[in-house]
Amino acid sequence: MGGEQDGAVLDDDFCARSTLEIAGEQHTVQLDTETLKGTHTFDASQTPITIDADDTEGPLAGQRTLGIFKLEDDLFTICFAAPGQDRPTEYTARDGKASILHRWKRAD
Repeated sequence: MGGEQDGAVLDDDFCARSTLEIAGEQHTVQLDTETLKGTHTFDASQTPITIDADDTEGPLAGQRTLGIFKLEDDLFTICFAAPGQDRPTEYTARDGKASILHRWKRAD
């Protein structure tokens, strides 16, 4: 895992302690010591593909976040705006364009 949050690059130790599990429309994200769980829907007819996440557990519980994602080989790149903000249009969390950008590599 790698990425950015609020314009800063995530450090290697944080990334090494982070995981993502997706099962159908449910997700569990372990970000170091923080766990987020919820559901998501996506729209593949949009370019880039859009995703809406509704977390039920964790710091974003009860909030909807809007994002975009792409899947290239075994690399899943996802970018979310902060809750209540417009959906990002670029894969960057710099210059206030989004809140988080994560790049997840499929586990072996």
